[in-house]
Amino acid sequence: MESAHDIDTREVLACDEAFFTALLAADHYLLGTILAGDFVIIDVLSGQVARREELLGAISSGQLRFAEVKRYAEERSVRLRDSAAVVVGRTRMVMRYQGNEVTVHSRYTHVHARESGRWHLMSAQGTPARAAGMSAGRVPLFCDTALAGRIERVEAQLIAQSSNAARRRAGTAGFVIPITGGVVSFADEGSPFNKVAGLGFCGVPDASSLDEIERAFAARDAPVQIELAQLADPAIGTLLTGRGYRLESFENVLGSALAGEPGRVMPSGIEVRPSGEEEFDTWLDVVVEGVGQPRHTGGALARGVPARDDHRGRARYGRGRGRALRCAARRDHRRGRATMRIAEGVAQLTGAATAPAHRRRGVQTALLSARLADAAAAGCDVAVITTQPGSKSQQNAQRQGFDQLYARAVLVKPALNPADR
Repeated sequence: MESAHDIDTREVLACDEAFFTALLAADHYLLGTILAGDFVIIDVLSGQVARREELLGAISSGQLRFAEVKRYAEERSVRLRDSAAVVVGRTRMVMRYQGNEVTVHSRYTHVHARESGRWHLMSAQGTPARAAGMSAGRVPLFCDTALAGRIERVEAQLIAQSSNAARRRAGTAGFVIPITGGVVSFADEGSPFNKVAGLGFCGVPDASSLDEIERAFAARDAPVQIELAQLADPAIGTLLTGRGYRLESFENVLGSALAGEPGRVMPSGIEVRPSGEEEFDTWLDVVVEGVGQPRHTGGALARGVPARDDHRGRARYGRGRGRALRCAARRDHRRGRATMRIAEGVAQLTGAATAPAHRRRGVQTALLSARLADAAAAGCDVAVITTQPGSKSQQNAQRQGFDQLYARAVLVKPALNPADR
């Protein structure tokens, strides 16, 4: 039996969905039954306030038309308070206003109120989720704690998926444990997925949780490695250093705003295409060869141990996952390979590598351009790359328009002595 909370949530979402349906169908009558009498909307393009009759008039007259409204259900949330509800979500809309067509990627906040037993939309506000297209004098991408939290959440998902896939493949008995918005992972001895990621944006872990983590790693004679974002709650850094964690290194997270539909830059004669399962081993050979002699890599495949089997294991996490995409570039015998993972509007660019004998031929430029275009088409508003500070990878990414968003501190605590476990 549904609880009252579940029923209200379902009805609020139905009202929210009906609003978008009415916009797409230009259904003036349906829209009128949804909107509260004192409804107001803050325009996503201009920030101007329009009232109920103004929106209904624009729809009924044909002045405003919606050709497409794509909703991202997995990113939608509902908060209920008695007879009020707030829905937050993300859309991609193609609209025509006074004959001009525009595509808008936005995050929206809808306020619903229950009146006479029915939910009505009381207020709607959209915020553009992508920066406007910029030329040479562009403003660098600004990263606030909300964006950093989203990127770190996606990173934690990647680590968890990678660890689970690695353990299934090797038949090892590791673990993946959620912790205050992050994840604790142990895949196998020496695995690059033995770490804690994503902490600092959903509260501070308590001492008992950290005790449990440290004992779990100690039982496997492994140190605890925590990757902590610079924008995370500073109380966590204080807590960890007090428990004996020491700074080992840093890594940088770089990002690029995906404004509009980025064009594909294809140097003459180079073709970039999706890489299917049938050529996975060939694809992986190039990645392993390229990462083994690093020049320009990024993301999960850029970190960790150099052994060939480890690189192969790390690349395999995306097999069979619909949102982890592989692509290949080729010009004669010049070969390059790269991957991209998409989640929550973030495109993680990982594992870019070119066979050493075929570098400096435009292959990396083509791979990056193709992935950015695919990410934008999939509705992403930001692409991210992880690099080592001061590396050639970071320099190349910044030349391609990526901005440094924040750093991660890699904090390590050696394995506990047997007597201390």
